[in-house]
Amino acid sequence: MTLAYLVKSNRMIRKLIRALGYEVIKSKRSPTFESHLQTLFNRNHFDLVIDVGANKGQFGLMLRQLGYRGEIMSFEPVSSTFNGLKDTAKLDPKWHVFNLALGESKEQKKINVFASSDFSSLLKPSTFGVKTFEQLGALTEELINIDSLDNFMLAYAAANYRRIMLKMDTQGFDLAVFRGAKNSLSAVHSVVSEISLAPIYDGMPDYHAALAEYESAGFCITGLYPVTRKENLAIIEMDCVMIKES
Repeated sequence: MTLAYLVKSNRMIRKLIRALGYEVIKSKRSPTFESHLQTLFNRNHFDLVIDVGANKGQFGLMLRQLGYRGEIMSFEPVSSTFNGLKDTAKLDPKWHVFNLALGESKEQKKINVFASSDFSSLLKPSTFGVKTFEQLGALTEELINIDSLDNFMLAYAAANYRRIMLKMDTQGFDLAVFRGAKNSLSAVHSVVSEISLAPIYDGMPDYHAALAEYESAGFCITGLYPVTRKENLAIIEMDCVMIKES
C-alpha cells in the first residue's frame, strides 16, 4: 500500500465525514475540551476535583469516562437538581455530593430556578439573556444554603489533598466561589471556569474581570472552549481551563 494511496484514502474519509456534519481532528493539535482535560489529568495527577455547580453530575461523569478515578466533591444547591446528582453518584464511593452552594461566606439566599436546570442562578437574567435563551423566560425561587470553600475544607478535614482541580459553573457566581477559596488556593493547581463575553445575567462579571482575578492569583490559560454563540457566531460564554503557573 503506497503513501499516495493512504493520503487519498484519508482525504476521501475526511470528505465523507465532513458531508455528514462531523470533522476529524488531531487531538494534540486541536484538542477538544475533553481531550485537553485528559491531558491535564495525565500530567498533573490530581487527587481531588471540586465540582461547583454540578447540576446532575455531567462533569463528574465525563471525568470518569476520561479515566479519572480519584475523589470528586460535587456541589449543587437546587433541591430537585441535587436529587439527580445524588442518583448519578450513588454507586461511586469516591464521588461525594453536597446540597450546597459555594460563595464568599456562609449565608442563605434565594436562587432563581429555571425550567432548564443548567440556567439556575443567584443572579437575575439580563434583557439580552431573556431574548437569547427562551429557557430564561420563566422562573421560580428557592432558598438555599451557601458557604465558602475555605470553611468547607476545614469542616471536612480536606487539607490532606494536595493537587486539586477547582471546576466552577455557577451561572455568573464563579468569582464569588473563587474569592471564598483564598486559603485553599495553595492546593488548587487547576481552575475550570465558565466565563462570559456577553452577560446573560445582570451583574455577572465579564471575562476581563474574571481573567484578571484568576491571573493575579497565579493561574494561566491553557484552553478556551466556546459553550454558546450568538446567531452571528460571536461567543457568549466559554469554558476557560487554567493551570497554576508555578
